[in-house]
Amino acid sequence: MCSLTGTYAPFATTKAERLAIGDPRLSLEERYGNHDGFVDAVTKAAHELVRARFLLMEDGDKYIQAAKDSSVLK
Repeated sequence: MCSLTGTYAPFATTKAERLAIGDPRLSLEERYGNHDGFVDAVTKAAHELVRARFLLMEDGDKYIQAAKDSSVLK
């Protein structure tokens, strides 16, 4: 039953792709610009969560490294 719960609808990579499929949500490209913009957004979010004490820095560092290693907008 767990596999029937929830959905996953990834963001389109580019604006052109988003418009072609009629997705009203901003694409990755529109949100972050490029891979570095994505990494910056993850870094900012991780640091904010660490400051708020919702995340340990060592875990934040893992998320930041995963963003750097990802293929998002590469």
